[in-house]
Amino acid sequence: MIVVCPACQARFQYDDSRFGANRTKRFKCPKCSHVFEVINPAMAQLPLDKTLSRPYSDPASMPEAEPTPPTPVPAARTTAKRDREAMLVAAGLHVPGMPPGLKFTLAFLTGPHASTVQVLEQPQTIIGREEGDVITRDPETSRRHALVEIHKDGTVWISDQQSTNGTLVNGERITGAVQLVSQQEFTCGNSTFMLLVRNTDEFQLH
Repeated sequence: MIVVCPACQARFQYDDSRFGANRTKRFKCPKCSHVFEVINPAMAQLPLDKTLSRPYSDPASMPEAEPTPPTPVPAARTTAKRDREAMLVAAGLHVPGMPPGLKFTLAFLTGPHASTVQVLEQPQTIIGREEGDVITRDPETSRRHALVEIHKDGTVWISDQQSTNGTLVNGERITGAVQLVSQQEFTCGNSTFMLLVRNTDEFQLH
């Protein structure tokens, strides 16, 4: 059951089976220290002396043995955006962890797969010569060359995976995670890519 403090309206979870055979339980609000009584819900329909429903204004009048303070109920943090994302996931239209309404694509500009594109469908994509999610077949690319990460806020980051020839962004070899923007190019070995980000927003929920 949910217990509501009449003084500050704080809400707490309490196991009503702990009432036992008692008609009421006495609580001290852990938030504002207000003392009050709650009627056993199993006996709520039975006649009850009006004095039992009066809040206690004097904490000294409370017995030494008090029930354990109930556990606070966390406030709901559901937002329309999270609801929409959950609906898209349930409908098979969205991958968990990916920002909804955006499509991410890598275009091969140079290398063995030049003039082709690959859609990024997971939050993390490994680019490599023979292993990973984007296979280059480029002898100058390491087996596991670079990691592209798509964050839930829609930003895209790339980091080198200790490759032999390094990962270049704006012509410079990167040493840590670097943010990419749409239509920005980067190079792994002899393969140059362009990141493309498109706002689809194809499945709006009303």
